[in-house]
Amino acid sequence: MGVVEGGVLAYAAAAASVVGTAVSVYSQMEQADQADKIAKQQQDQAREDAQFALSEAQLQAKAIRKAADKQRAEARGALAASGVTVGVGTAEQIDEEIQAGGEEDALMAIYDGTNRARAINQGGEISASRSRNAATASRYGAATSALQGGAGAARGWTMSAAKASK
Repeated sequence: MGVVEGGVLAYAAAAASVVGTAVSVYSQMEQADQADKIAKQQQDQAREDAQFALSEAQLQAKAIRKAADKQRAEARGALAASGVTVGVGTAEQIDEEIQAGGEEDALMAIYDGTNRARAINQGGEISASRSRNAATASRYGAATSALQGGAGAARGWTMSAAKASK
């Protein structure tokens, strides 16, 4: 093999190294972009799920309050039918206890829904953080590949030039 043929092969090898490096860098950057998109989707989904949990808790609280109002009305009706004066004494105390119990249950439903929403948001943030970390790792990988490929190409070009000059 002549010096010229060896030089051409060395240049071809160096060019292939550059192309391989470019493909690797591009692939890793695409992975990083995809991981960023996934992170955004995870955050958005968590926000939607959290909002749903809050809305569900509000509806549950409304149903509890409605049931308590119905129970109060039934209790007042039963007391009035038995001849008890409604709104005073024991009858009033029973009415207030039913109302207080219903409101306590409604507030607990809201509290539980708020806690569920907070946990959903935190879970979404953790998942999104993992995806952002994967994106960062891919970008570091792309930078490393570019540096290694550049160093390899420089060695290849140097060797090619040395062979061509012989």
